[in-house]
Amino acid sequence: MYQVEYAALKYYNNVISDECLYIGMLFHNLTTGKRDFRYISNFKRFQAFDDEADIDFIKLYLAGIKRQVEISLLNYQDNFSIANFTKIYVNEFRFSEVTTMVVEENDDYVENLTKMYLKFDFNKEKRLSNSLEKKYIRKILASSKVDFSIPKISGTYEENVTFDYIIGDVAIKLFSFKEKNAGKMIASAKTWAFSAEELKDRYKIVFLYDDDNDSSDDLKIVINILKKHAYAFQLQDGLNRILKMIS
Repeated sequence: MYQVEYAALKYYNNVISDECLYIGMLFHNLTTGKRDFRYISNFKRFQAFDDEADIDFIKLYLAGIKRQVEISLLNYQDNFSIANFTKIYVNEFRFSEVTTMVVEENDDYVENLTKMYLKFDFNKEKRLSNSLEKKYIRKILASSKVDFSIPKISGTYEENVTFDYIIGDVAIKLFSFKEKNAGKMIASAKTWAFSAEELKDRYKIVFLYDDDNDSSDDLKIVINILKKHAYAFQLQDGLNRILKMIS
């Protein structure tokens, strides 16, 4: 088994905005010393996010981070720390909190976590399957050391309410819009919003959604319904927020 740590690099189009784009992943295998930095290649999407950005500068900036990581490995810097490496990034470029997790030795964690956090940099056929994505979600949440409980609980009317994960006092439901019609999910969103309202005194309800790069009006309706009665976050950002809730 390997103990690894990682942090995601996010780009904000201004320093006071909450809106960001995930553009890189930094990894450090604490067991072997191996470290990696992966970053996006789809700069058309970056340009759409910030049409005033200097793309040539962004490419050089990301390549520079990768080179720094590679040099630290070539120079056998045993004291390398992602926390120390990332603390200087405080403006438009900022790293997420460092997450530490245990993976199996044959686990291609660099490739899989990169596909999870930078998913829109990959063609749909190369993205993680639903089952593998859920596996990594559990690994990430399990890194908190807070115990999981059975995800099925009783609602106000003794009906079964089944979440995907319950960890501590946080109950998590995944909403996937992959190749689905968001309009057909409005009724389901209303049902879950009703349950969240009923259970809010017992759990912190978190909805994680995977929008599959869909910006339709129906998707916005679903998300607004969920947000009115619980926390609702896009998957990548939501995992970091949940870890803070249960830490």
